[in-house]
Amino acid sequence: MSLPAGAAGDVVWPSEVERAKYTIGWIAPMPIEFKPALALLDRITILHVANDSNIYQAGKIGNHHVVMVTLHKIGLGGIHSVAGGMYASFRGLKHLLLVGLGGGIPEYALGEPIVLGDVVVSRQVEHLDCGRRTPNGFKYTHQTYYPSPALLKAVNTLRATHSLHGTRIPQTLQGIRKKLHRTIRENPEDLGPDADQLFDPDYHHEDDDKLCESCCDSRRSKSRRERGPKAYRESDSPLIHYGTIGSGNSLVVGSKERENLYKEFRTICFDMEAAALMDYHCLVIRGISDYSDSHKNKAWQPYAAATAAAYAHELIMKLPALVQDVNYGRSQTPGHVHWTVYRSRNPLFTGRDDILRDLEARIRNTVENSSDSDQCSIVISGVGGQGKSEICLQLAYRLLVLDNADDPDVDYQCYFPAGLLGVVILTSRNAECRKYASLWLDVELEGLAESDARELLVRAANIPLDQQNLILDDAQSVAALLRSHPLALIQAGAYVSCGHCRLADYPRVFERQRKRLLAFRPSQAQSRYRDVYTTFEASADVLQLSQNEAADDAIQLLPVLGICTSSRLPLPLFEAAQKGAQSITCDDDNESLGLTPWHISHLPSFLQATTDTWDPFRLVAAVSLLKALSLVSTDTYDGFLSVSMHPLTNAWARDRLGRTAQDNAWLATGCLVAISHRDRTLWREHGRQLQPHLEAITSWDIGDMSMPQPPREITSVILICGWLLDDMSSHLKLSTLMSNLMTYLTLNPRLVDASWLPVYDLIARNLMSCGQAREAVYLLEQVVQIKVQTLTKDRLSRLASERMLALAYRDNGRVKEAIPLLEQVVHIEEQILAEDDPFRLESQHALAIVYEANGQIKNAIFLLEQVVKFREQTLVDNHPERLTSQFSLARIYRGNGQVKKALSLLEQSVRVEEQLAENHPSRLASQHELARAYQTNGQVKKALPLLQRVVQIREQTLAKNHPDRLSSQAALVKAYLANGQVKEALPLSQQVVEIQKQLAKDHPDRLASQHTLAIVYQANGQAKEAISILQQVVQIQEQLAEDHPNRLAAQHTLAMVYQANGQAKEAISILQQVVQIQKQLAEDHPNRLASQHILAKIFWDLDTRDVALQIMKHVVEVRREVLDECHPDRTNSEGWLLFFENKMIEIRPRKVARYK
Repeated sequence: MSLPAGAAGDVVWPSEVERAKYTIGWIAPMPIEFKPALALLDRITILHVANDSNIYQAGKIGNHHVVMVTLHKIGLGGIHSVAGGMYASFRGLKHLLLVGLGGGIPEYALGEPIVLGDVVVSRQVEHLDCGRRTPNGFKYTHQTYYPSPALLKAVNTLRATHSLHGTRIPQTLQGIRKKLHRTIRENPEDLGPDADQLFDPDYHHEDDDKLCESCCDSRRSKSRRERGPKAYRESDSPLIHYGTIGSGNSLVVGSKERENLYKEFRTICFDMEAAALMDYHCLVIRGISDYSDSHKNKAWQPYAAATAAAYAHELIMKLPALVQDVNYGRSQTPGHVHWTVYRSRNPLFTGRDDILRDLEARIRNTVENSSDSDQCSIVISGVGGQGKSEICLQLAYRLLVLDNADDPDVDYQCYFPAGLLGVVILTSRNAECRKYASLWLDVELEGLAESDARELLVRAANIPLDQQNLILDDAQSVAALLRSHPLALIQAGAYVSCGHCRLADYPRVFERQRKRLLAFRPSQAQSRYRDVYTTFEASADVLQLSQNEAADDAIQLLPVLGICTSSRLPLPLFEAAQKGAQSITCDDDNESLGLTPWHISHLPSFLQATTDTWDPFRLVAAVSLLKALSLVSTDTYDGFLSVSMHPLTNAWARDRLGRTAQDNAWLATGCLVAISHRDRTLWREHGRQLQPHLEAITSWDIGDMSMPQPPREITSVILICGWLLDDMSSHLKLSTLMSNLMTYLTLNPRLVDASWLPVYDLIARNLMSCGQAREAVYLLEQVVQIKVQTLTKDRLSRLASERMLALAYRDNGRVKEAIPLLEQVVHIEEQILAEDDPFRLESQHALAIVYEANGQIKNAIFLLEQVVKFREQTLVDNHPERLTSQFSLARIYRGNGQVKKALSLLEQSVRVEEQLAENHPSRLASQHELARAYQTNGQVKKALPLLQRVVQIREQTLAKNHPDRLSSQAALVKAYLANGQVKEALPLSQQVVEIQKQLAKDHPDRLASQHTLAIVYQANGQAKEAISILQQVVQIQEQLAEDHPNRLAAQHTLAMVYQANGQAKEAISILQQVVQIQKQLAEDHPNRLASQHILAKIFWDLDTRDVALQIMKHVVEVRREVLDECHPDRTNSEGWLLFFENKMIEIRPRKVARYK
């Protein structure tokens, strides 16, 4: 916007002392209102204030220094933010004017008309946002505000002057026109009486897309002449009206509504901003540009804005000049001053009875025992909105109260009276103020008790007494959502009371419109700060005014914490990021989409130090400052410093930011996490605490960022976060993340783009984790094909993709294709990598897993023993990779009957991890595997309590659908079965199946849980239910290859259930097919032998005993070669063979048919 003539164009950053000379604040909400205001300043200086987003224009009117500002957005929320910034930046302000446009009522009092261009000056303001519907229509609730006595006195003085000498508005308008015409060629002219048309009250505007001249019937309107002589105005001679202004977030756009409000509240003018400024005792001056009906007319706006500005100019000239204190500012030494209690106690005040009783008793004791030698000083601390000021108001007439003593740079001791007696109560967000308290008189406020929270909510919501019992559950849900925060509960109740939603719907509305709800202000029983977000903003204002390094760092840290969740954030994350940044040297890594100096540049400045040594001083100082203002809490529960926030403070820290600032905060947080990932120990030891923050970061909509960012750098952050989610088994979150990334990059999810191969690697990995092995194979075959064409065979990137493809083949049942591919990878790596290289060991580990799937148990054990050996030599005993290989080896030992070896490995791992927290994922995983090994070894009594403990902890710490929680529950089901506790196994198995219904019907985990439930049904004598489930599982798995292990396992179990149910013919039909397919497996493959074992039993039941005997002999021979003599599978087959042979002796000899 161009400046009026006379503007020097000076742009300055004034100090606080320099800003103190400005005593009058002028807010013009819209540019059209701001232009005539600027024209009234003798010389314009543009002012910028650190940490204040407002841009001010200042100058002099008469002897007064005036600072002006306009809004970023119209409405109560926007103007309150601007005013708060103005008062925080200009501590010397004594008067505030709101000057601009308004809608007027055509006639009031005894036929007194208001015409377009007239001016309305507020005697009072009615806040008219809330109400309720009644049989007679909508009934507004309201609250009345008044300008300051000094401004009302000036208005009365000017009104008396006008009655004697008239107004100087015409001359001022001419001056405005001269300045505006010379600079922006705009003349706010009086359009005259013919342009002022008042339409009939019952005639509404015809077409919202057209002006009245084009669509409305002029015969339904009156000109000024037709309205009578009182409506006549000389050119540039508006009348000034004094009365009530109605204000709210919604414009009054109907003549009926306008007239009703006048009848009820005597409102003669309406606007959208005034109610937000009444805490500042603001005077509202409005030029009338329309009649608050549907016939809006912007043509009068320039003139009406100028008449309002002209009146404000004349009023300022009548105000007495104020003597400025040249020592004003932070350096001024505060003395003993007095404040007035400016509002009465809140009628909604609920709870805190114990605290009040205790305080009253102490006050009474102090007053009655005046001979005591010690002054009684009480400090009440807590996060904003918890009720510190409200408690003081209950006691304010009996003692000295220092309320909201929040500034960490002020020593409040000097405000304490010099005497030894009496009672002083100080309230503060600053926890350090607790030192002022007498012994045991430090009161820390937290959320209300549950019952008090519910009571406060239903009272604020105006729920009738006879209905309160019906909504107790809804009230409890809302109270829990808001963490029993008193001010938030009052706002929620007011929102419900105004009819915006039902109490039961509030949590759902809160999820979608949190910012709106937490900035919503009740019209009655308001607190000091009126809404939750404003009370938190008061703490931020202290930061913004503190010009020091700790405050700057805290201001940078606050948005990062806002992007994270409110839960505990381990501060070692910042140390890991600072150290990780030291190792980033390359400018770009096109092949792997790695991190670059660009990512370092987006870290908070206190992490961008170039020294190799981590210095936590600045971080701790910033956290301490935020804690002093009650914006965060800290703890050292696990031996390290963590920071957390109240959920509402966390929401505010994010919502207070503009869209661009939010995106910048996300970039800083994302880069912080991505760079820290290089510290694997950090993510292993603190992964549980970091997971919710990681999930919050990855839920960000990167496709809707306000400023374009380099896609490769953004993708680097997303990929690292994605691999961390994969490590945490957060597969569904990762699926959503990768879908969003593909949309952001406009990539085809099924056609691999050679420029983004790492993206497809992670997508394929996630598909495998989600049981979509076929889709993973489809992508990875494309990735490998591209890398084969572009990379040499010894490039690690190519080898990694080939290794993943082999594992996808295994998951898809294509083990025969997986083995040669992985053998080739391992062979190449043996030539180029050291034998203890982690990359080589990972491939050998993968090959062992594939060998296991193919029944090559000896080969698998040989490879894994090598891997375990080297990892034990090179890695610490609790390293994740070392433990993973030990788990795999123990599992294969267990499956091969070498249970003692398995137990030895697992018991060692469990001992190592006892140093970890009881709920640490790695420790629980070790205990889980150990319990399974105990069960396999027949030690069910040892397995059960261990598994029960693992399940209990995971149920307390993991979501219901978390894979780790479900896997431990499934293992417990099998342990219950092994111990004969079918009644305990059944409900738990049913629960797991029910939860996994959210997965795709063909997801392996879902099918496996159904498979287990069928076995439980069979054990419980529910054969029909077992058969029904297994038939469904077998049918779904027909899409898999016929030799897929999962498909064959389900068919195997179905045959067993058929046999137990007396359906031997159905059983043998299925099992013969299974055995035939499994002939491609090694002769000693466990699955092949298990199927042959069952087949032998079925033949025996069908009286084909010679065939049964032949098969069982074969199974026993093979198992004796490969299994220990005490292995349960071997002893089971030997027992059946002995039974068959003894029975054959009892019957007549017959020729044994050879089984083919």
